[in-house]
Amino acid sequence: MKFWVTMFSITLVLAANLAMGQSGGDLVKQGQDIYEENCADCHRSNGEGLWVKFPALKGNALVTGDPKPVIATVLNGLKGSLGQMPAWKDTLDDQQIAALVTYIRQAWSNRAPAVTPAMVAATRRQ
Repeated sequence: MKFWVTMFSITLVLAANLAMGQSGGDLVKQGQDIYEENCADCHRSNGEGLWVKFPALKGNALVTGDPKPVIATVLNGLKGSLGQMPAWKDTLDDQQIAALVTYIRQAWSNRAPAVTPAMVAATRRQ
């Protein structure tokens, strides 16, 4: 049963990407470009971060789990004991954030479903 639920979810994500006129590969490529421009200095191009200050995204359960907390973190930033991550809600639009989050959820060894602009918009409204 879990297999069929997963397959159905993947099919919905792929259908949403096709409906937007953008293949999953295009979304990942756009996300990679945004990541390299805005995130790699801290989280590193390899996604391994800097253990003293910036968390790894590669193999991070928060990144590959429920996408809502990841989307919210990218939108609103984060302040913690190790430092702070800037908010991107005023810099990146929903499409760009969806691409970025999709990239980090599928890059390196991460394997999680894509994020759509509609998911970002819903999180932005909360």
